[in-house]
Amino acid sequence: MKNPWFFLLIAALAAIILAAGCASQTGGPSAPSGDTSQAGTPAATASPEDVAALALDLSDFPQGYELIFEGEILPPDESPLLGDRDFVGSYSFAASNESGELAAGELVEQIIILYHKPPSRENLDILVKAFYPEFSSWSLSPLPDPGIGDVSSAYHFSDSSTTLSGHLVAFGESEVYCVIMTMRGDGTADYALTKEIAKKAAEKIRSAGFTVR
Repeated sequence: MKNPWFFLLIAALAAIILAAGCASQTGGPSAPSGDTSQAGTPAATASPEDVAALALDLSDFPQGYELIFEGEILPPDESPLLGDRDFVGSYSFAASNESGELAAGELVEQIIILYHKPPSRENLDILVKAFYPEFSSWSLSPLPDPGIGDVSSAYHFSDSSTTLSGHLVAFGESEVYCVIMTMRGDGTADYALTKEIAKKAAEKIRSAGFTVR
């Protein structure tokens, strides 16, 4: 039997995914063509397959995790990111270790974003706000820079209207951006796990030698 926490976590994840939307929706961006009319912005060569190949899989998680969601997503329809020519595409992978033996399971989501701009703290903030708009009404506390990728940031978050809380690590590696979010329903989200998963994600991106240039 599923714990009540599990349904709370899944409801939160569903809200995030529904807000973001799947990449098959109309109005989504397509990878730029060979047009280089924008000064200093070469054409991107990324494809949806490139994004998926950079995603984590269950072998990157501790034993007991199961797939919850995997696929291309877009930020919400009202997001200015959709009109940004530098936004190439994004992909989500989510897993959880919820079981009857645990007081509460951990939900982990990865979002990979191909963004045609060099990594910076400002760009990290833009992308986190674009894909997690609900954080604008949640309590968000900055954590020390985890030192992952070319640039990174970290936060602890909590929702005062529920018992949900967790951690988020965002980083940029070349022009690939990644957000790792972990969340629990009992207030005991594991920041060490968040950083461990983020480091694995960064290594996977780095070893692929991927760039959208």
